[in-house]
Amino acid sequence: MRGRKTDPELPIVLPFTPGQASNGEFVPKARSRTHSESEALAHELADRISRKQGVDRRRFLQSSAGIAVTLAAINLVGCDDEDKGSLPDGVESGGTFDVPTDADPDEVCRKLEGDEFIFDVQTHHVDPEGPWVKESPVTAQFFARFLGGDPSCIETDKLDCLSRFYYAHDIFLESDTTMAVLSDTPTSTDNSDPLNFDEMKRTRDIINQLSPPNSNRMKLHSVVVPNAFPGALESQLERMQARAEAMEVNAWKVYTPYAPDGTGWYLDDEALGIPVIEKALELGVTTICAHKGLPLFGFDRAAASPRDIGVVAARYPEMNFVVYHSGWFPGTREGPYNAENPQGTDVLIKSLEDNGVQPNTNVYAELGSIWRNIMSDTTQAAHLLGKLLKYCGEDNVLWGTDCIWTGSPQPQIAAFRTFQIDAQFAAQHGYPILTDEIKRKVFGLSAARLYGVEDPVVSSCRIDTDEIESLRAAWRDLEGDSHEIRWMSRNPTDREGMLRWFSQHGNRWQLG
Repeated sequence: MRGRKTDPELPIVLPFTPGQASNGEFVPKARSRTHSESEALAHELADRISRKQGVDRRRFLQSSAGIAVTLAAINLVGCDDEDKGSLPDGVESGGTFDVPTDADPDEVCRKLEGDEFIFDVQTHHVDPEGPWVKESPVTAQFFARFLGGDPSCIETDKLDCLSRFYYAHDIFLESDTTMAVLSDTPTSTDNSDPLNFDEMKRTRDIINQLSPPNSNRMKLHSVVVPNAFPGALESQLERMQARAEAMEVNAWKVYTPYAPDGTGWYLDDEALGIPVIEKALELGVTTICAHKGLPLFGFDRAAASPRDIGVVAARYPEMNFVVYHSGWFPGTREGPYNAENPQGTDVLIKSLEDNGVQPNTNVYAELGSIWRNIMSDTTQAAHLLGKLLKYCGEDNVLWGTDCIWTGSPQPQIAAFRTFQIDAQFAAQHGYPILTDEIKRKVFGLSAARLYGVEDPVVSSCRIDTDEIESLRAAWRDLEGDSHEIRWMSRNPTDREGMLRWFSQHGNRWQLG
């Protein structure tokens, strides 16, 4: 019998911790001096302002005011010295958050709230009751230990914090997200899949039933794993055919670094990648979302490179390629585009340039995990967004969060909503200014166009608390539970803890 801890004593924490927060696919970099100083200053501001306003500090931090003071603290501390070489004279940071330093309630409301259509094109959850828990116990332990988190996860079984209920709660109640794509992870068998396709369909159907008629707020990926086992390609193509004919899939998801035999694959590989692309074209589901960057543990790091994106985009202009994570590698610093020695997202940009792929055509850069991991470093964040908007196009940068691996996406939404690229910095590097129009495109209008969402309107896709509570009751009996989760993250932010776990498990963890 599953159950909850009684009367959990949660720590007083920020809505998000400055620094990197892994989605479980990489060891986060150690926090810098500026990250630690930002965290300390945010707590100091929260303590002082909450007392002045007569508000409990824990409740203050789990509100929009808490997000505002955290972003204000990042502004006040400034950027790392390593980032200052690309700044014009007199400019302290490439970007800043437009937030009040005193958490004035009216200003917090005006700056941090909005009415954008927000379409999150990369979201996840797991099935805590699925066969994978017994089939792949090491994977289940990993999800429970890191993505389940502690102490913010108040469930006795930590996998429950990654369930369908928490997904609905975090994405649609505790954030301004309007629509979402539910994605999958690569595995060699359905029984080792943390969320198989049947369970994905159940989530889609439940969420859509809780929504107003015809809102269709949930879209689905179907993961394609042509190298799952020797000779897997044919069965994968047959599965693509069946799911497309049943009209159950809106896009395909591929993990080229996935390597059950130690070797990944590439989209321009004539033996694996090209057959998948041509099958997608034949079926008329012409969007492929490819994991690039974030080299997964135990997978093929080289195959995480986006160097093949430009090749296939030029060869198949009628196919849309969404580059998940935009090719970002956690160990690199984002700076001005360097074609001579490309690192991080520069590898994607160079692939597009080398193959003559123009901005605003058929390659889309997606922000899942990378915005959360880089938004505390405002000059790097300005370079990242500026480069993607410049080289992929203002119409081809898509909002994705990789949640619920990192809890509710609301802090990420508020950070992007308030982020500004310095005008002098933008002019020096040829970046566009982050206008309200561009932000609306990134948040959802561009994805709506890609996924064929007609007349996207925020008000048409609201779910109220009572309906989500009915989902909770259907999933399991939790009568009498009134604990508020809000934006507490359930993700691995502790570098030393992750390294210790991997050393104890022989560094052999991988999905499937």
